[in-house]
Amino acid sequence: MSGLTQFYNRHQKYAAVCCFVGGIVYDSLTLGRIDRLLDNLILLAYLLILGGLVVLMGRLQTGQTRQTRLLHYQWLYPLAIQFLLGSLFSAYAVFYFQSVSLTRTAVFFGLIVLLLVANELLKKRFTSLPLLAAMYGFALFSFFIFFVPVLLHTMNRWTFALGVGLSALALAGVLAAIFLRAPDRTGLRPTGLAAGGVLALLLVLYLANWIPPVPLSLRSGGIYHRAEKQGNTYRVEMVKPPRHLFWKKSEEVFYLRPGDRAYCFTAVFAPTDLHTTLYHQWQRYDEKRGEWVQTDRMSYVVAGGREGGYRGFTYKQALAPGDWRVDVENPEGQLLGRIAFRVEEAGSRKLEFVSLER
Repeated sequence: MSGLTQFYNRHQKYAAVCCFVGGIVYDSLTLGRIDRLLDNLILLAYLLILGGLVVLMGRLQTGQTRQTRLLHYQWLYPLAIQFLLGSLFSAYAVFYFQSVSLTRTAVFFGLIVLLLVANELLKKRFTSLPLLAAMYGFALFSFFIFFVPVLLHTMNRWTFALGVGLSALALAGVLAAIFLRAPDRTGLRPTGLAAGGVLALLLVLYLANWIPPVPLSLRSGGIYHRAEKQGNTYRVEMVKPPRHLFWKKSEEVFYLRPGDRAYCFTAVFAPTDLHTTLYHQWQRYDEKRGEWVQTDRMSYVVAGGREGGYRGFTYKQALAPGDWRVDVENPEGQLLGRIAFRVEEAGSRKLEFVSLER
């Protein structure tokens, strides 16, 4: 250990960066599906170890630890905390990126990325208990709101409330372990306010539907002229794109003929054994009012487990030319994704169709 201490002193300016990058690389190489039990147990172990380190740092600062060995190696604790936070936030970035849409839910994903970067920039402040409590609270919240639905095979407001409750309980346990018998409790108020403030902020973001609907994620989706289930596969038909747009897999412009239906096909990933309802909210842009107007909200039941996502479709026949979009939502109204398209009259245009298996 003395050799390790000397090595650290010689290369101290590189240690934090190595721990930060190491946590990201490790998760990138080892993470699988969001419902993979081993991955979730590893993240849970990280949270438990991180909580123990926060308690240890707090007890050191409040003068409750007199052991020479613990004091001698206290330079290791901020590095370990940084490694664990880097691992957790990089894992959350991977998981939440799959569920984020380019709407309000991008704010929460941005917070995770911001904390991932701040984990490096704030390395010199990892002795601040309020900062540690705030970041630990965010890490707990981000884990339990997707782990509880995975564990219980259902997703609703009650599973979210249980996730928030577990996060608050864990934070309260950490604060109690630090301050319950501390001779000096002057740090309890700012630390408690920081932890509680983070949970309150995240709760507001949830109520405003600014948090991605993990563990659900929209794997693919598009607009077609026809969709039907054939055995274990789905066959969709779309207007054949020009040769220079060979990669197109759905219609961005829907050429409308008399009697045509527009089909919205989606594949949504859900953890194994999780059952929930999804909604396709069809909206048309009203140019006179300058806003999107809902025309239909159709639902179908999702059963999780399929790697490529549970497939389903809805359709609409009474279409008018103009800009349209379909919002894919869970029962609480959280947005999984948005499929935008434009309806134009086909007129005398000759349409050639191509079939795809999804």
